[in-house]
Amino acid sequence: MNLITLSENVRRFTGMQMSRLHFRKQQTELITFTRSISGARRGLLIMPVGRTEWLPVATIVNLLKKRFPERGLTVVTWGPSLELMQMLPHSNFVRVVETEITRFYLPSHGLLARIENAGYDVAIDLNLDLVLPSGYICRASNARVRIGFTSKGSDLFYNFQIKRNPSMARQGLYDRLAACLERF
Repeated sequence: MNLITLSENVRRFTGMQMSRLHFRKQQTELITFTRSISGARRGLLIMPVGRTEWLPVATIVNLLKKRFPERGLTVVTWGPSLELMQMLPHSNFVRVVETEITRFYLPSHGLLARIENAGYDVAIDLNLDLVLPSGYICRASNARVRIGFTSKGSDLFYNFQIKRNPSMARQGLYDRLAACLERF
């Protein structure tokens, strides 16, 4: 293991511990998922980090487009998103730039201020692995339902987790998530 990787792992570990410390006093309420998505009025969608093709998540985007037709959906992106903006013309977009992520892989206070306290009913993180800034944003959104994929440490951020099957392709995992969202 080289020095850069060791330093990066230490920073990630420190960021995870800081997240645990920050969220330790916030108890997650027990909720029923019946109508948790269909009854939602405001949603937060966190796009996968480093992905520029939107085809694998198109099923979810189209589902949320129907559920949140007029300015009810906020989308967090990590890069250019012209195609996504065209797919969701009535949504609010928050583009994260590299300088808004701290050295411990946590979102800056300025970034969180653009997202927090918007009264989200549901937040969905589309990263297949736990990406600390995305998970933190999802938890900090204070959404009643916070959805993500299972991964080491994901319990801290999500109260509804989709089990990953390592042999399943990305498209299949997103289709599974869309099927779960349609049930609720």
